[in-house]
Formats: sequence, C-alpha cells, structure tokens
Amino acid sequence: MRGIFWFSLAVTVYVYAGYPLILAVLRRWARLTYADESYLPTASLVITAYNEEKVLHEKLQNSLALQYPRDRLEIVVASDGSTDATNVIVKAYKNNGIVLNEIEPRGGKARALGLTVPKCRGEVVVLSDANTMYRPDALKKLVRHFADPTVGAVSGDVQLVEAAPSYAKSEALYYRYERWLQTMESELGSIIGVDGGMYALRRNLFHPPSVGLILDDFVISMTVARLGHRVLYDPEAVAIEQGTLTSREEFRRKVRIVSGGMQALRRGEGLPRLRQPFLLFCYISHKLLRWFIPCFMVLLFLSSVLIPESRWALLAFCGQVLFYSAACMYATGVRKFRQLTGSGIPYYFCLVNSASLVGLWKGLFQTSSGMWQRTTR
Repeated sequence: MRGIFWFSLAVTVYVYAGYPLILAVLRRWARLTYADESYLPTASLVITAYNEEKVLHEKLQNSLALQYPRDRLEIVVASDGSTDATNVIVKAYKNNGIVLNEIEPRGGKARALGLTVPKCRGEVVVLSDANTMYRPDALKKLVRHFADPTVGAVSGDVQLVEAAPSYAKSEALYYRYERWLQTMESELGSIIGVDGGMYALRRNLFHPPSVGLILDDFVISMTVARLGHRVLYDPEAVAIEQGTLTSREEFRRKVRIVSGGMQALRRGEGLPRLRQPFLLFCYISHKLLRWFIPCFMVLLFLSSVLIPESRWALLAFCGQVLFYSAACMYATGVRKFRQLTGSGIPYYFCLVNSASLVGLWKGLFQTSSGMWQRTTR
C-alpha cells in the first residue's frame, strides 16, 4: 500500500509539474527552425461540416477574407451527410470558387477527410472546423513554416470565447498551461497533437486515419511526426471558437477526447516509433499518463486512507479532502466561495478528470461509431 501511495503521488506530480520542468531545462538546447514570411505555397482550406447551417455562412465569409492570394488558395467544404441547409449554403458560394464535396452516406469526420484531402490541389492542406474563425493573417502564419523542409505540420492558437462562466477562467488558465507546454515541445521537437480546429500539413504527408476514429486530428498529426517531420505550434496563427456553454457539454467533450485517445491506442494509430525516444517520451508524459491520471488519483486517495500511522499519508489525505470539498462547494454554487480568486480551479480540475475516467472506460471497453454531433464547440 505504501508503494501504491508513493507511486501514485509521484506520477501525479510528474505529469503536472515534473514534465514541464524537464522541458524547461531542455529548452536551452532547443532545435532552431526558420520561417519565411514570403513563402506562399498553393494551399487547400478544407472545412469539415455536419449540419453547420448556423455558422457556415460566417465561416465561408471568414475564409474568403483571408489574406492569401486567391489564385493560390482552394476552399473546400467536406459535408458529411448533412441534412440541414449546409449544402445549399455552400452551393450559393460556387461563384466565389468554393468547392462542395458532398459525402453520402454519413461516415464520420475521419472518413470525410479521407475522401476529400486526396482530391485537393494545394501543396499544403489546412484543416478547419466550421465554427473556427481565423484571423485574416492566420493562414500566412501557418504556411510560412513549410519553407523549412523538416516541418510537416503546424497548429495554431484557437482561442475560446463566451465559455460557461462557471469555469471560463479556470479553463483559460488550463489552456495557457497547455500552450506553454506546446511552445516548449515545439522548440524541442514536435508537439503531441494539434488543435483540430486549425492546423496545416503537407498534402503528401496526409495519411487518412481508419474510418470511425474519433481523434482524427491527433492521429493525422502524430503520423506526420512518426514519418520524421516536425509538428510545430505557432501562437501567432490565431483563430477564435465558441467555448462550451455548460458544464455538461464540456464533460461530454472531455469524455469523447479521452475515449478517442484510448481508441487510437487500441488500434495502434498515432503512436511514436521506438526509434523516436524523445517523441515517445513526450507522448507518454503529455498524453498517455495524463489520460490515466484519474486512476492514479483514485489510488492516491484510497492508499492515503489505508496507510496507518503515516504523517505523509495523513497530510495527503487532508489535502485531498480539502481540494475535493472546494470543488463540491463551487459546484453547488456557494456564492461567497465562488467569489474567491482561484476557487473554480478545483472544480474544473475535477470536472476534467472525472470526464477522463468515464472516457477511459468508454475507450477501452466500448465501441464508438466515430460520428460527431453538432455542438457549440
């Protein structure tokens, strides 16, 4: 039991503090890359859509407003069995050069990309969600990195707006932490997974993930890294996206992400090669252990209860009780407590990790169709 206690505590501390510290130390030996602001390869912007009539007009206007030569930019909408006005809206933009790839029957995002990207003409393919709005210079910021032949994919900074007020500040803090990790990973080698709402890759490096896969963006980008190319994060390539509006919706989104990670792991997709030790180290530290953190948290709590006469176990137990009590007080809407700075952090942390626990179960023991449903995010 003592071994379980110390191992669980060590893994939890390592994931959230030890791994970033190691990256920060290694950062002084970061690999240099170069970006050419004048580099303008032919590009294909692929927008995946399923029943996106509420945001599609705005997205197409946003795409047409990008500061990129129109003769070098192809805009394609991959409509995966949409049953609303999505296809009608895209067809209205035919004279603007926007192409509709109508996919029937509906088969999920991974299948839609597999049927669309090979038809694209651009040297670089930019993959986007319909509700992700790019800044005018975002595309230029992404593609400038491909002047470096070692770069295979680039992810941008998708900023969330109007998220649920119950956890908006805590989520923003979490994403600043994530972007910090990605910045260091990018400088040292490759980031572990891109933001599915905004990333670019060389078209000849696109390998379609298996049909029904949930985390298509993660597997596509990790496949690029497996092939020996770098996957970078550019904080200057900015887009905005509607955040989730309720805790329940955010919970479901996190469940889907972790179950998708387990699904990819079971299928053996997106895994680094053994001869890529640093990429494998980052994958295990940033993703794999993070997905399993709820299990270590449960073990830590139980072992701290069951170890007799241990000051460290008692201290850990009291700390956990206080932390989880704070999460419960925030969740139940205790007004005075919610007004305290940082009071939402325990709540959001528990929300994310409880969703991860459900996602682990679904990903390891249940089958998913890979279909995505229309949500605010």
